[in-house]
Amino acid sequence: METALRVEARDDATSQRRATIGDDLLDELTAWSPSDRVGMLRSWHRGAFSLIQLNVVAVLEAEGPLPMGRLADELDVSVASATGIVDRMEHRGLIERRHATDDRRVVVVYPTDKSAGIFRDMAARRREHLARMFGELTEDELAGLLNGIRAIRVARQRAGEPHEQGALHDPSPVPGAVAAADVPEARTVESRDVAR
Repeated sequence: METALRVEARDDATSQRRATIGDDLLDELTAWSPSDRVGMLRSWHRGAFSLIQLNVVAVLEAEGPLPMGRLADELDVSVASATGIVDRMEHRGLIERRHATDDRRVVVVYPTDKSAGIFRDMAARRREHLARMFGELTEDELAGLLNGIRAIRVARQRAGEPHEQGALHDPSPVPGAVAAADVPEARTVESRDVAR
């Protein structure tokens, strides 16, 4: 029979191992090298969109059509600056302005199909990139990754984080979750095995 001191020492070791694994995971998930940042910025600019234009598209995608003043507030710019941004975007067919039906003095900014395609194209490129990376993993590694991502989704639900559209944010129960006992033993990657 274990003494209370041994149980406590085992629990401390388990807690320390868990903390180390958690730190390693955070390092891996948040690592963004300068070349990664440059690559992301280049992909954003492939269509010659500025960061502020992408921000406008993202705000309109999240909030829907907005009056010019509210859009300026969301962007944290003056209405005059927002007007200049919107002028250039409208000229490129990324947004359109319409007068509000209940107050013709209010100008409402709407996204267009062209602007909606920006993030669809980015998501498609990201999906292709991830598929190439997944092609380098073994079936066991893929199963372990899938279980981990599904566990993160469940943890987000338990933590009460808001859910958005998408696989990681789907509020429904985890479909087809693979029980740990059903997953073949995956090769464990020690942090020292991974080139940083």
